[in-house]
Amino acid sequence: MLRRGEIWRIEGARERLGLVISSDVYNSTDVPIVIVVEVVEESLLRDSPLAVSMGRYVVMPDRISSPMKKWFTECVDVADTDTMLRVGRALRILQQV
Repeated sequence: MLRRGEIWRIEGARERLGLVISSDVYNSTDVPIVIVVEVVEESLLRDSPLAVSMGRYVVMPDRISSPMKKWFTECVDVADTDTMLRVGRALRILQQV
């Protein structure tokens, strides 16, 4: 099962990395999609005030997508609690909550 906080390699329209932000309850349902934010190598970072650094990766909370579960091919990392809190804060800023 795909779990919140995991970073996965995603095939499909284009190959990319995605940090799962949807809840484990949602992810365990028969819904065929998962909600992710894009993750890029630090060297590919474009200017974004909401970017969250995570070692050699940068999480881009303003790049949200919902790829099909079947496109997830490999779990490459897991975000720690602090990273997930910062990503959650950035998502709230985007929503003005």
